Amino acid sequence: MLSFLIAWGLLGWQDTPKFSARTNLVYLPTRVQDKKGETIYGLTAKDFVVEDNGARQTVTVEDDPETEGLSLVVLVQCSRSAPAEFAKIRGLGAMLDGIAGGGPHEVAILSYGEGPHPLSDFSSDPDAVTLGLARLKSCGEYGAATIDSVNHAVELLRNRKNRYRRAILLISEMRDHGSKAKLHEVAAQLGIADTVIYSVAFSPTKDEMLRELSGEKRKKGVVFRPPPGKTTAGGPKDEPVIEHPPLFDWPAPFLLIVNALRANAASELAELSGGEYATFSNQKGFEGILQGISNRIHNYYLLSFEPPVSSAQLSVHTLRVTVANRPDAVIQTRKSYWSGL
Repeated sequence: MLSFLIAWGLLGWQDTPKFSARTNLVYLPTRVQDKKGETIYGLTAKDFVVEDNGARQTVTVEDDPETEGLSLVVLVQCSRSAPAEFAKIRGLGAMLDGIAGGGPHEVAILSYGEGPHPLSDFSSDPDAVTLGLARLKSCGEYGAATIDSVNHAVELLRNRKNRYRRAILLISEMRDHGSKAKLHEVAAQLGIADTVIYSVAFSPTKDEMLRELSGEKRKKGVVFRPPPGKTTAGGPKDEPVIEHPPLFDWPAPFLLIVNALRANAASELAELSGGEYATFSNQKGFEGILQGISNRIHNYYLLSFEPPVSSAQLSVHTLRVTVANRPDAVIQTRKSYWSGL
């Protein structure tokens, strides 16, 4: 199983990230559908073509019975305009039974505003889930630290002692408001976590949109520029430079991912993990989305391969997955991972 240990620390007086990593396998939760949206079943390892930085890898389809279990974190925004949506998601508890399925599972409930608030710990008891959801309440007017809270949920899942499949159900606004995490660190974290994120987003209220447009209580952010000699497609020339630029030579496509997180955090977090993103405006729409997730969350292949020997320097690897002789296949999976010694 992909097992990285990452430590960010100080080296002397410099704010320098330190990495240590151990890796045996790279895992790719991969969903395969036809153009009509129907899951394609019965594929074997020989059917998948997995390329790591363009080089084809020898792939295994995991069939460990324990991987049929599910560890799920339900992460619900409780701040800003979120309380106006609570009535639309009131059937969430009943729908979680369908998402968890009949196999082994554990569910934790968290809400968040300026930061995450645990409502119930991991449990397979539906009463614990119901009690956790009953604790959901309004938690603030301005902050909605989606990226920080997802990062926290990923860490909770990485610390589980089982080998269940891992997923996050994120119910939030599209944009992040107030996260303190460095986006390149979060993107790296998602690049090593075999966790699928299902983002179900609602639009901010009219008052929230007017506040955004007026700039009230809004701080101007900074964006990354690519390393010297590289450019981001379509980027304005007057983009401000982040105060503490990354010490690594981040690839330009990675910087585009980081900047996209600012525009629609809910969508990009799902994209980075190989998950799904959808929006809702009423209770029926929300329930329809969750019904679709419950039908698909267990219907994915868990691919794995042993990564090639890498250099001592930490590096990002791009992934591409196709199905041999099925050009019509629509594939959702991770787009990258991190390696290093």
